[in-house]
This record gives sequence, structure tokens and C-alpha cells, in this order.
Amino acid sequence: MKTPDGLTGRELLITALQGAFFLAYPFVVYFGRARGAGAVLLVLCAALLLLRLRVAGPQLRGLLLQHAAVPVFIAAAVALDSHTLMMLLPALVSLYLLATFAWSLRHGPPMIERFARVIEDDLPPFTHSYCRKITWLWCLFFAGNALVVTLLTWAAPLRWWTLYTGLVFYVLLGLVGGAEFLFRKWWFRYFGDGPVDRILAALFPPQGTANGRRSLAYVERRRALAPR
Repeated sequence: MKTPDGLTGRELLITALQGAFFLAYPFVVYFGRARGAGAVLLVLCAALLLLRLRVAGPQLRGLLLQHAAVPVFIAAAVALDSHTLMMLLPALVSLYLLATFAWSLRHGPPMIERFARVIEDDLPPFTHSYCRKITWLWCLFFAGNALVVTLLTWAAPLRWWTLYTGLVFYVLLGLVGGAEFLFRKWWFRYFGDGPVDRILAALFPPQGTANGRRSLAYVERRRALAPR
């Protein structure tokens, strides 16, 4: 059964588990001993992975199996009763994302272009260079995050690590994502029909720049080619 948002109950459960895992991780590590904290997180992570494998198609299962490194890493921390390994996991995740995004830059298409094509199948050629540059931006973000987490793990009190991984990181993630969204709207002047896009279209009229006029021409071409 689907919700009004088009999600099944299982997909909602997966989303809730994923959110719970990432939000709880720093605080479970902070308040629990390595072995007990790791056991709790290992159960949550394993349940999330199994649920995703059950709903994923054959092509996605191979990608999800790559995420098995996370429960294996947590299991190693539990077996060794190591808080240090538990604290290094966010750095490992960032390094994995860095490798994935960097691989896409070398072999193409860039990861941001892949995300964009999920929303816009007929992605205009004039956006490809931008997608590549933003993929580089996220590579730098993930590399920086991995470095900060590693430094906090080895050279700072546990409460600093918890504050960064449990709050500051998400603030930075939101700021980078929000700034990129606003810059993209300002740069391309390509707007949808939603309320936020209507406000931004009034602030940044598409007719005012060459990129905006190019976006308008793209929209008109899409409308002309759409089936009647």
C-alpha cells in the first residue's frame, strides 16, 4: 500500500531506519561502551541493509552489497571493543562517497549529472560542465569531512567528535546543499512550478541573463516536442 507521497510502507520503514541510524550513531557512541554501542548499531545497520536488498532490483543489489563494509566495520569494532574504530566510521563513509564521486569523474558521467538525469531525462548539454564542477565540490566536501573526523578521533575529546558528527556536519551539509541550490537557480534561471521556484523566478528573471534565455529556449523546445 502506498502513502499519499507514493511511498510504500516498507520504503517508509527503510527511510525511518536510515534516519535513525545516522542521527543516533554519534550519541550511541558517546553514551555507550564500544561493545554495547556497536551491537545496537550493528543490528540497526544490518536490518536496514537487509530491507534495502529485499526491495531493490537486481541492478541495485550489487551497489547495496558494497555498503556491507559498514556493518563489517562495526562488527570489527564490537569484536575489538574499540571506540576508536567506532569513531572512524563516519570518515570511512565519507571516503567511500569520495571514491564513488571521484570514480564517476574519471569514468563518467559525473555523479551529480546522474542525479540530475533522474529528475530530468533530457538533460541539456549546457548543464554538463556545471554538473562536473559540482561533483568536484562534493569530492572536496567529503575529503574535508573525512579529515576532520579523523583529527577529532585521534586528537580531541569525545564530546567534540560527538558535536561535530551529530550536529555540525549536518549544518554544513545543509549549508553547502542550500548554497548550491540557490547558486544553480541564479546561474541557470531554470525554474519549475513550485512555490519556491516561483519566488526565485521573480527575484532572478530568466530574461535577464544569457543562461536564463537559454533555459527558456530549452523549456519551449521541451513543450514543442511534448505529445499533445
